[in-house]
Amino acid sequence: MPVLPALVVLLGAVTLVSLIRRAHWPAELLTHFRPHLVAAGIGGVLLCLLLSERWEWSAICVGLTLINYGALPAPSWAKPEARLDPTPGITVVWANVWKKRRALEHTLDWAKAQNADLILIAEFPDATPGDFLGDDYPHRFDTGPPPRDTYVTRIVAFSRVPLDGVQLLPGPGPSHRPWATCNVSIGGARLNIMAAHPTPPNTPKLTRERDAHIDAVRRQLAEPFLLAGDFNATPWCPAFKMIPGRRVGAYLFAPTWFSNLPLLGLPIDHIMISQALKASRYRVAPFTGSDHRALLARVHP
Repeated sequence: MPVLPALVVLLGAVTLVSLIRRAHWPAELLTHFRPHLVAAGIGGVLLCLLLSERWEWSAICVGLTLINYGALPAPSWAKPEARLDPTPGITVVWANVWKKRRALEHTLDWAKAQNADLILIAEFPDATPGDFLGDDYPHRFDTGPPPRDTYVTRIVAFSRVPLDGVQLLPGPGPSHRPWATCNVSIGGARLNIMAAHPTPPNTPKLTRERDAHIDAVRRQLAEPFLLAGDFNATPWCPAFKMIPGRRVGAYLFAPTWFSNLPLLGLPIDHIMISQALKASRYRVAPFTGSDHRALLARVHP
């Protein structure tokens, strides 16, 4: 079989598997690349027409493009409203720094330059939080240095505003990735804050643990809330539906992982807010040395 028809057949097989077995590993992994499959279908149409003038293969690519586009869920996100920026609110940064001290330093510098009120860091490196930011962010929590294991994580918060009712909770086993919850006061209103980092879906077992972690977070949240995390889930995979709230900012062309490979990048980091909250800002940070890019959102009651 010539190369081009073989690629079209492969795209069709991947599309079929990602639809029929989308809730099961490893086909679940394919669902994270749904926009890429749409782009591949469009590319296939152009190649079939320009290189071989094979109308039948081009028509198949058109069909596969429409199927993958139709499989994309309806966008559900909170559009930032710039007019709200001067009103009482909180500016939150979430970042996974990949356990790299240099990436941590660059991320903290960027977050401070953005006038962030609360900075939430996942995969914090083997370092002392007190060595960073000095007295500018006096309120903190730390889930603690993790044991040396592949699938553990550490979440540290730096805050300019007091963090009340801090709870550090173990995630579901066997990795027990910790997550944290607290609340802050914004213009007299209380806002519940939660930071989480479920396991990556690298195996069936880890995929189930990720989903159990998201479910535990969902059951723990109380309105009004802001939930930030690296959920290892794109808006196109089945697990994303379990994450409560609306994502701040559009995600289609704003990947946060594979940050040095933008064409293959995926939005797996999210800042979610409950229905009653609004946002005025959303930004994706430039490259800071991690395999993730930081997110910023300014949220208002």
